[in-house]
Amino acid sequence: MALTNGWRDLLGVVILALIVLQSPPGVLSQRKPKNMCSKQGIFNSTTKRCTCVTGWTGPLCNDRFCPAGHDWLATPHGHHLAHKDHVECSGVGECDRLLGTCMCKTGFGGAACEKMVCPKGATNSTGEVVKTCSGHGRCMTLREMGGVWTGNDNLEIGGLVYKPRDYNLWDADQIQGCVCDPPYTGHNCSLKSCPYGDDYSVRFDPYGQITHHEVMRIECAANQGSFRFAFRGVSSEEIPFDAPQGRVKHILEKMTSIDSISVSMTSSTVCGNGSPTITTITFLDQAGEMPAAKVTPQSNLKLNSGASPAILNMVTQFVMECPMMQKAVGHVGSMHLKYDGELTRAINYTASVTDVESAIRNLTTIRHHSDYGHINVTAGSASPLSTYGIEICSYLSHVNTTIELRSEYGNLHMLDAVNDIFREEVDANITMHTSKGTTQAKLCSDRGRCDYKSGTCECFFQSTPFMDIKRRYESSDGNGNPGRRGDCGYAQVVARKCPDGLTNIDDPLSLETCYGNGFCDNSTYACRCSEGYQGSDCSERVCPSGVGWFDTVQGDGYAHQTKRECSGQGSCDRVSGHCHCEIGFTGEACDKIICEDECNGVGVCQPLHKLAEYAVVNGEATEYAYGNPDANFNSKATWDREMFQSCLCDGTFLERDRQGPSDTFISGLYVNEPKVLGYHGYSCKKAYCPHGDDPSTPGVNEKQTVSCTLTTGSFTLTFRDKATASIAYDATAATVKAALEALNVVETVTVTLNAANPCDAVPSGFVVEFTGNPGDLPLMKSAPSFTVAETIKGTKEFAECSNRGVCNSKAGQLAGMCYCDWNYMSSDGNGGRGTRRDCGKYDEYGQAVGYFTS
Repeated sequence: MALTNGWRDLLGVVILALIVLQSPPGVLSQRKPKNMCSKQGIFNSTTKRCTCVTGWTGPLCNDRFCPAGHDWLATPHGHHLAHKDHVECSGVGECDRLLGTCMCKTGFGGAACEKMVCPKGATNSTGEVVKTCSGHGRCMTLREMGGVWTGNDNLEIGGLVYKPRDYNLWDADQIQGCVCDPPYTGHNCSLKSCPYGDDYSVRFDPYGQITHHEVMRIECAANQGSFRFAFRGVSSEEIPFDAPQGRVKHILEKMTSIDSISVSMTSSTVCGNGSPTITTITFLDQAGEMPAAKVTPQSNLKLNSGASPAILNMVTQFVMECPMMQKAVGHVGSMHLKYDGELTRAINYTASVTDVESAIRNLTTIRHHSDYGHINVTAGSASPLSTYGIEICSYLSHVNTTIELRSEYGNLHMLDAVNDIFREEVDANITMHTSKGTTQAKLCSDRGRCDYKSGTCECFFQSTPFMDIKRRYESSDGNGNPGRRGDCGYAQVVARKCPDGLTNIDDPLSLETCYGNGFCDNSTYACRCSEGYQGSDCSERVCPSGVGWFDTVQGDGYAHQTKRECSGQGSCDRVSGHCHCEIGFTGEACDKIICEDECNGVGVCQPLHKLAEYAVVNGEATEYAYGNPDANFNSKATWDREMFQSCLCDGTFLERDRQGPSDTFISGLYVNEPKVLGYHGYSCKKAYCPHGDDPSTPGVNEKQTVSCTLTTGSFTLTFRDKATASIAYDATAATVKAALEALNVVETVTVTLNAANPCDAVPSGFVVEFTGNPGDLPLMKSAPSFTVAETIKGTKEFAECSNRGVCNSKAGQLAGMCYCDWNYMSSDGNGGRGTRRDCGKYDEYGQAVGYFTS
């Protein structure tokens, strides 16, 4: 229906009101003559634009830049390459142009939104005060955590804490997490861990030896100065070179990380004057395998007044025992040693101690990627001499081979023997004696429940109505006797029945052993839980685990190699077995970054590896690979292929815009629908504005020469993944032009034939000048294949609003519209007036005023 003049006037008022209401703050009032440059730049009369001082941008230099960082979520820019570019607000924030500050996506912080924020938690059981890391830990970046060795496994990653290690990958200063102060634990340090202990129901280690507590050894030769001993994040006071046994024991037991120890020495002082003294430290009441300790020399620790270097090491010792072998012609057999998950080469039973030394030294976990820096390996044997020399096994007697690992760190990874040696037809059963603790460090000694609010164990006690006590456990001394450790390690009444509980709290008849979530080990009367359950009575659910967002840097210089419950970004509900994720994270294991606002309804949430498949380079779809779907083969550098998610927004092919954009993605599906607005940003809330060439700067159009050699038939041309209809070998220039301009990725072209028709032999071919597509363009392709060469590289800009306006990217009726600078208007893509809405036409008569193009 045609509009009357009155209705047109009313519509004009409404549109003007919308322009004022939906313009960026202050945008209308700030449109002043360019020679002002807002006092933050200098006007260049040649280019007719402002050159802004550092920190300012925009046509009038009245917009501030925001800080930049590695782009968290951008589409990978090559095969297995991501996070390279530095962008404003690190791609997860909105820039406030008035203040120059970033408003970050949930879960991110820092001036440039460049940091993953540390989780917060209540500082006490009432939850009155909420602080970062619950006030019980330090918020650290991966680089900081990798470079500061705490000697304490407080990340709950199931292994030991390693040597300080440089971490220089893209996320070194971006991903943060909590390093908890003992005894606090949990991803946000809100839980208080209970004491660990051993109930001594298992008295033998896997080699059949009686279990024992940890033994550490210090080797020192010096006659002046001192050193320090560090364990579980606590450093001792200085230990003088001439400290006797009693003083060393006194200094070490003053450390809060050490309870009760015994100390023995091979000489009267901790450091020998010439030959080193070996000081042996035995833990008396701390069960299980201890984290590594470290010795650090003070600057004054010297031998012979500095004439000789002082010797200071920790010695991790293993004794490999081989039983007596039977001499037999043709007898063969071998074994492997395993350190930090890596096997040595096969070691024959006739091998020498030198062979053993060499096999261990050649492990990559020792030689190249040691978690503890340089490690010196020595091996010695007490075997009898045979005709073959000193061997690790002998047919004359059993042989003990001592293997020692020397480093500034002590009690490194366990060294295990993997048997494949035979004595006649029976396994030889190589036995490994270790200084590492073989008692079992179990929460509440596996004989009680932990109250994570108070950090105390609730020890098991059960009796019948007739006072027949089935079990009663109390606090021990760490050795199975009564004590004050609070670990439920003392069996006042040894268990004669496994713990049980109601599987239905409302049904008193639903009492089942191990809560029905496991079975009773009748040899120890301890529960063995089914998969998905944990706890000494199997009453707790286990939550899903994922690659840790924040975890220990490994010896090979990579992080994110260890799985953590809820990926270290959520807390586990022990009743339901579900993770409660931190805000900004999602997935069963909190192992994915959430896509905000469901991509604003104009996009689809995709992981990085899917975004890589949808990559676009210069208007051409370029499918990249990012990582491997098989976790066993995925690169350590692409650990985030599934974890980082972002929005694949509608209308992402900018270079294909006409009035659109068109020919693009809609909610992740490839469609060809003209005049669909394009969006970008981590949540697809920003609309794209038209792009074009700056009419006031020099530049030339792209020219490409097609060398057609057909003498019959037809050919097609493809530009930016779009193919023309068939073109006859003897077509006119106008026909070729029409075929190209029929593509929705081509604006306007000029076609010049070098001869009478496009495929004449001499001179062959034709030239295509892209008059409406600015910039350095991808080469056309032909079928059948001809040579296509870039005759002149396009140097015109392909810039938002042609660098002569401000884009209104915010949602609304005017989203995706350019507000042009004074004297600039919509162009035809080639310097003339047109309908591109791109501010690409300069009005030399001064009739154009700043306005939204239409």
